[in-house]
Amino acid sequence: MRVRRDRTALAVAGLAVVALAVRLAALGRRVAHFDEARVAYWTLEYAETGVLFYRPIIHGPLLQHLNAGLFGLFGAGDLVMRLVPALVGGLLPLSALLFRGRLRREAVVSLAFLLALNPVLVYYSRFMRGDILAGAASFVAFGCLLRAVDLDDGRYLYPATVALAVGFGAKENVLAYLLAFAGAAGLLLHRRLLFARFEGTTPLAVCRDYLWRAGRGVRRHAAAVAGSAAAFLATVVLIYAPRGSLPSKRLYYASCGAGHEGYFDVAAAPTLGDALANPLRLPELVWFTVGSTAELYACQWITPRAEDPNPYLEFLGGLSATTLEASTAVVVLAVAGFLGTLYAGDRPDDLVSFAFYWGAASIVGYPFITDIGGAGWLVVHVVLPLSIPAAVALGVVLRWGREARTDGDAVGLAAAVLVVALVVSSTGATAYATSFAAPQADDNPLVQYAQPAGNLGPTLADTRRLAADDEGTDVVLYGSHLYNPVDDELERRPTCSNWFDALPLPWYFEADDVTADCAPNETALETALADDPPVIVAHKDDRAAVDERVGDDYDVRVHRMRSRDTPFVFYVDESRR
Repeated sequence: MRVRRDRTALAVAGLAVVALAVRLAALGRRVAHFDEARVAYWTLEYAETGVLFYRPIIHGPLLQHLNAGLFGLFGAGDLVMRLVPALVGGLLPLSALLFRGRLRREAVVSLAFLLALNPVLVYYSRFMRGDILAGAASFVAFGCLLRAVDLDDGRYLYPATVALAVGFGAKENVLAYLLAFAGAAGLLLHRRLLFARFEGTTPLAVCRDYLWRAGRGVRRHAAAVAGSAAAFLATVVLIYAPRGSLPSKRLYYASCGAGHEGYFDVAAAPTLGDALANPLRLPELVWFTVGSTAELYACQWITPRAEDPNPYLEFLGGLSATTLEASTAVVVLAVAGFLGTLYAGDRPDDLVSFAFYWGAASIVGYPFITDIGGAGWLVVHVVLPLSIPAAVALGVVLRWGREARTDGDAVGLAAAVLVVALVVSSTGATAYATSFAAPQADDNPLVQYAQPAGNLGPTLADTRRLAADDEGTDVVLYGSHLYNPVDDELERRPTCSNWFDALPLPWYFEADDVTADCAPNETALETALADDPPVIVAHKDDRAAVDERVGDDYDVRVHRMRSRDTPFVFYVDESRR
C-alpha cells in the first residue's frame, strides 16, 4: 500500500511540475487586461506611498501586498505581477493529495491532471486577478476540512481556516464558497433523509444522530475550533487592515455612494502602523477593519442596484456557455461521474455528490452576484468543484483500462485508451489555444471585453525604449477621449488623462518610467509637437489633427484597446531607432 501511495504522490508531483511550467511559460507576453493594469498601478502606488485601504471594486488587497514586495525585488512588469497567481495555480494539483482518503489512486491522479491542465485554470493562473487564489484557497480549505472529519483530527482546522482567510484576502467571494458548501451539504442531507425512509429509519432520527455526532466532535476539538477561528480572524485583519494614512471619509466610503454617511469615524480610526506602535489600539483596529470591510462590501456587492439591474438570465447563459465551451471535458466527465456514483452500488458517493452540487450551485449562484457579463474568471469557481466528480469518472476509465490489459481484453483496452486520449488531447488543445495561441482574441471564450486585442506589445516595447533615451515628455495623449483631469485625493498619473479609459497605458507608463502629458486640443497639440515627443497617442476619432501635423518619421499603428473596439492610434518616431 505504501508503494502505491508513493507512486500516486510522485505522479501528482510530476503533474504539478508540468502545471508550473505551463503557467510560467511566456507569462509576460499577453498585454495587461484593464483589471490587471489598474490593480498593478495601484500596487506601485502603494509601494511608493505606503498607503493602502480596502477598495471593494478591486476586491481583496492580498495581491497588492504580495506584488508590492515582488516589484521591489524584481521590478514592475507583466510577468512579475502575474507570478503569484501562476505559482498558486501551478501548485494547485498538489491539493489532490488531500482527497486520498476518499478517492482511489486513479481518481487522485486524474484530479491532479484536471487541476494542472484545465484551460480555465491555466488561463486565469496566468492572469493577475484574485479568482485563482480565492478558488485554490477554498479548495484546499475544503480538502483540509474533509481530512479533519475523516481522521477526527482537529489540527486540520487550522490550515483550513487560514486558507479560507487568505482566499478571502484575495477576493471576497469566498463567502459564496461558504454558501455553496452550505447548500451542497443541505442537498446531501436531503438525499440521506430520503435514503433513511427507504431503509426504515425516520428522518428525525437521522438528523438527531448527525447533530449528536457533530456536537460531540465540536466538544472533543473545542480548542482547535476556537484556535482556528482566532487564526481566521487574525489573518483577515492582517490582510485587510489599512496601511499608511487613511483618506478622507468621502473617499474611504466612495463605494457606498454620496448618500451614505458611513458608520465609522475614518479620521480617528487606527491603521496597522498605529496598532503596532500602540498595542492598546489593537482591539480598535480589529473592530474598524472587520466592521468597515463588511460595510464597504455590502455597499459594493450586496446593496441592490436600481439603476443597473442584474440581467440574470443573460449572465447565467453566458457563464454556462463559457463553462461548456472552455471546459467540455470536465463538464461531461463530471456529469458522468455524478450519475455513475448516483446509480451504482448501494449508496451514492458523498464526496462526488457534494462536489457536483457545489459546482451546480456555483453556476446558478454567480450570475446573481456578478456585475458584468462575459466574466470568464467566474468559470474558475465552477470547474474547481466539478473537477472532483470528473476525476472520479476519468479514474474509472483508467481502472477499466488497467483491468482490460490484465485480462487481455483488447477491445476494452482500446476503448479506455480512446477516451483518455480524447480527454487529454481536447484539454491540452483548448488550453494551448486559449492561453498561448490566441490569449487576446475576441473569439477566445475566456477573453473578457476589457482585454486589449492584437499585438500591442511591440509598440509598448518601442515606447519604453524611446522613453529611456528621451529627456522631455515621452508620450503625448491627444484629444478629448484621453483628456479628463480629475481632482482626487489619490493622484493617478498622468493626472491630465482620462485615466480609466486610457488603461492599460497608465500601468505601462508608471512601470517603465515613461513621462506622459496631454494635449486636449489642436493648440495644445501644436505646443506639444514643438518639443518633438517620440510617441503620440490618440483615439481613432481624433487622429485627423495629428495626421496633419506629424512627419514621415512617425510610424502609424492602430491598436484596439478593448477586445472588439476602442481603437487608439500610436505615432512612433521610427527615426530614433
